[in-house]
Amino acid sequence: MHVLLIVAVLLCGYVLLWLLGFLGLALYHRHRRPAPAGPDYLVVLGAALDGCEPAAPLAARLDAALERLAAEEAAGYAPLVLVTGGKGPHEECTEAAAMARYLVARGVPAERIRREERAVNTAENLRFSAALMAAERPGYRCTVVTNGFHTVRSALAARRAGAPAAVLGADGPLAHGPYLLLREAVGTALALLGRA
Repeated sequence: MHVLLIVAVLLCGYVLLWLLGFLGLALYHRHRRPAPAGPDYLVVLGAALDGCEPAAPLAARLDAALERLAAEEAAGYAPLVLVTGGKGPHEECTEAAAMARYLVARGVPAERIRREERAVNTAENLRFSAALMAAERPGYRCTVVTNGFHTVRSALAARRAGAPAAVLGADGPLAHGPYLLLREAVGTALALLGRA
């Protein structure tokens, strides 16, 4: 009985250390130096929709992309916006289509938006987007826009896809509650093991 208790305590301690380490990495990505100016693309990663409209986490990503786009334009740059995300099983349209509509409704010219509509997870978002960007602009640079809780896995996926990317967190790691941070920590662990 004592052995089981010791194993349980050690296991809980390990999980707690992993979660604290993950939170530390997410905070590091949030507060490290800003993404360099002048990327060729702002890549907005897809997330859940509410019907065919962006749900709150995705709207936060899109609003952050709009802010970054305005800053880039004010500095004399003209990056394209690449929205990436396919159609989930309970979604009415692709995430990329919903994101493109959101951006156009807020003044982004449709010709400045590129869509990647096949991806169903973060790894595919970055892999398919990297291929699209490399075909259109060899030697490109990009800034990936996602939520704070998602920056660690996004940076890992960008590196694995060979995308020269900086990652921008749209909000703090805990902005959408501890559940999403916990889910993301598990997703990142699976990605590190090559299973996500």
